[in-house]
Parts: sequence; structure tokens; C-alpha cells
Amino acid sequence: MVEIHTLSAADFKRTMQDNDLYDCNIEQWTDLAIISIGNSFDDELEDKIFANGPSSHWFRKQHKNVLNLDFDDIASPEEWEKISKCSQFVLFNENMAHQIADFVETNKKANIWIVHCSAGVSRSGAVSKWLKEWLEHKYSIAANNVDGCYASPNPYVLMILNRLF
Repeated sequence: MVEIHTLSAADFKRTMQDNDLYDCNIEQWTDLAIISIGNSFDDELEDKIFANGPSSHWFRKQHKNVLNLDFDDIASPEEWEKISKCSQFVLFNENMAHQIADFVETNKKANIWIVHCSAGVSRSGAVSKWLKEWLEHKYSIAANNVDGCYASPNPYVLMILNRLF
């Protein structure tokens, strides 16, 4: 059975560090696929293990089994309309959803999936929930959300993924 792990940025980075996974060797792990969701802005945190913005992705580049995405935890287009006038937040969109679906197609044989965002709750919760359902529906692959019990999926992200796929 496929395992899907939903982690916070700090837990994700500790896991990568503890398992000695870096840009130079991640592609050797053919049984592992990672969706890394960062904020569209850099955190002010000095400790890089907790920071979760575009420049703090653990993997500095995309790999066959690593997808880095940057979007913010915005639950609806209406919420985005209110805050977008005074900030530079990025709303999840159909292009990102297609990137995720294409990434899943490329890595459908992976037995371990790790999806993370800042807290490991909303954005990663939505992607993990969709991923489980998509693996089971499209590929008939049994999957288990191992540690997503605290997830509260972002409804907008989940709606876009479900609507397109």
C-alpha cells in the first residue's frame, strides 16, 4: 500500500536531513515522490529549518521525483480579492493543478509520497487528500494518508483539483 505523509516544513526538512536526502542524491530514491509547497514570500525566520518560502525549498531545483510549488494558504477567490490589493500573495491555480497531476503521472509507481507546506495542515492536507483519491480512482492504487490526521484541507485547492480531475 502506498503511504502518503503530510508534513510541516520543519518536519519535512528534518526528515530530509535525517535521511541524508539532497539535490545530489534524491533521484536515486525512485520509490519516493515529494510535493514541496512553499509560500510565495520569504519568511523572516533566521533558522532555515523552519523557513518556508521560495528560497527555502530543501531541494533547490525540480527533479523527476520532486515538485516545488509556491502558493499561499488562501481558502477562496473572494479572500484573495480582499488581500491581493495590498499584498503579493499567490492563489493556487489550474496551471499548478496540472503540474501536480502531471507529476503524479510521472511518479505513479512511488510507494512513499511526502507532501508538505508550512504547517502541514491546509495546502498539503488538500493535496494529500486529492492524491489519495486520485491514486485509487485513476490508477487503482491503494493509498493511506499515514499522518494527515491533523489536516484540514484548503477547500479552494481541493475544489480546483477535484474540478479538473
